[in-house]
Amino acid sequence: MKVLVKYGLSPAAGIDLLADSSIQPSGRPLFIPDWAGQMTGTLAVAVRIGRLGKCIAPRFATRYWDAVTGCVITRGTDIHGPLPGQQTPSRIHDGALLLGQMQPREVIDTPGAALCWTTDGQPIGQMPLPAVSQVVNATLSQLSQYMTLKMGDLLCLCSTVVQPLHIGSTTVVSLNGSPLLTTKIK
Repeated sequence: MKVLVKYGLSPAAGIDLLADSSIQPSGRPLFIPDWAGQMTGTLAVAVRIGRLGKCIAPRFATRYWDAVTGCVITRGTDIHGPLPGQQTPSRIHDGALLLGQMQPREVIDTPGAALCWTTDGQPIGQMPLPAVSQVVNATLSQLSQYMTLKMGDLLCLCSTVVQPLHIGSTTVVSLNGSPLLTTKIK
């Protein structure tokens, strides 16, 4: 299983590959590691690949993903600033992807659909979903030129909503008022 994370919605945005041990399902607490002086989270949308695909044409990319959810991508920094020469480990650690419950892909096309992120009841930010479908299709087509996409692989598209995560808080990502992800930070 591959977890691909695209940092931004532009075609030139960078992509990381996470291990499947990075996935932290909803309902399980996130323990901030000792090496992370500050942990931040980025609101993202994740789509699940539903069929095997290689060299996918952009017009057929919609057929290759079947579910969508909200997630938070975490990143740690050392107490004294970023870890020199170790930017990748700070992004791909165990528990780096707080993953919500999957929903049918049709919810992404609902007018006004948006992911909403709150921490301890305070709104952090939103990510509108209707425009994301085209970015997902283009990204899947591009990635399939270099690797085979398999059933169960995840593609996460990060928004610009970034927030520090604090011990003792509870973070919730919801879609149209229905919670998809609830995680306590410990």
